[in-house]
Amino acid sequence: MPTGLIPPNFYTDSQHHARELQGIFRQSWVFAGLLLELQGRFHLCVRVGNSEVLLQCDENGKPRAFLNVCSHRHAQLCEIGRHDGALRCPYHSWVYNRQGIPTGIPGREAFPDVVENPEKYRLFEFACEAVGQFVFVRLSAEGMALRTFLGNQYDFLERASKGMSGILDEFRQDVSANWKVVIENSLEGYHVRSVHSSTFGVVSGMSRDDSAPVFFLDDPRHNYLEHAAEQKWVEQFSRQESKIGRWPWRFEHYTHHLIFPNLTVTSFMGYSFHVQRFEPTAADITTVHSRTVGVEFEKQTEMGRKMMEHIYADGHAFTRQVFVEDEGICAKVQAGLRNAQRFAVIGEGIEDRVAHFQRAYMSVIESST
Repeated sequence: MPTGLIPPNFYTDSQHHARELQGIFRQSWVFAGLLLELQGRFHLCVRVGNSEVLLQCDENGKPRAFLNVCSHRHAQLCEIGRHDGALRCPYHSWVYNRQGIPTGIPGREAFPDVVENPEKYRLFEFACEAVGQFVFVRLSAEGMALRTFLGNQYDFLERASKGMSGILDEFRQDVSANWKVVIENSLEGYHVRSVHSSTFGVVSGMSRDDSAPVFFLDDPRHNYLEHAAEQKWVEQFSRQESKIGRWPWRFEHYTHHLIFPNLTVTSFMGYSFHVQRFEPTAADITTVHSRTVGVEFEKQTEMGRKMMEHIYADGHAFTRQVFVEDEGICAKVQAGLRNAQRFAVIGEGIEDRVAHFQRAYMSVIESST
């Protein structure tokens, strides 16, 4: 029987948490937001590791990432979340353009060098790239290319982005557990019968065949599963295609992808994508940012639109109920970890993705020391 690789105190110790922020979350490419959230005049403030980062697109549509600190007197430029309008400091109203350069300075005569050399006072910038709709940030000045880091998930994210049209549902909520607890919980279905007996345990649409879930563990950092859809469900969609229409990437399974360290992307048949970001807020707190992203449909009738609205509404309610169930059990796991004396036991076959995540985690932790 395989033994877990992560010591229990790594889930509870605040000093080790600080080590993770500096090692894993500074050195890795970390998912920060979606391009569709940055269209128009919008900018986004997110926490990446131990830094607050501002995301916005420049005039060419390229995403840029800046430290959330004004170049003037170090004020926080904005709070976590999505904001409309120009990037303006709340302290002295310095305004920054899409490239992070101060262009609006009250009392300009008092800052002759800033007026003459504004680029010298550009906001501190981080490496930032997009794969399809997915925007990633790397805090470290040096590191591997994003395509190399993402490995076999690069093509998946590009294809999943095709036709993404907007956010259908969104919430942010704290879970009283370490970020690794929350991620590991998402990687196995062993707990479904006891924790999700009235949700996942009875959900229709996915095959009940024991061989239906297939794990893909060939990448050293990332892993995913595919679970075949129930044939009746596939046939039902096929019969309604003349009303529902066609969407960009239709597949006949449920898929769950972990993009290391803290992004999951899931979908059933490709008619929407559930994007979750697990923020390591504290050693015993994870902030979950959940988005359900819709896709465009071709030749959809009004009846088909209403049918999909009903499916989406049921999906939003389902997602939130599952979150409540997971929130409670993750808090209980965290409580147990505070007293744990031994390594975890990892189930063969049913918890292989947890074992894979732990191997990836320990490899990065050990290389960062």
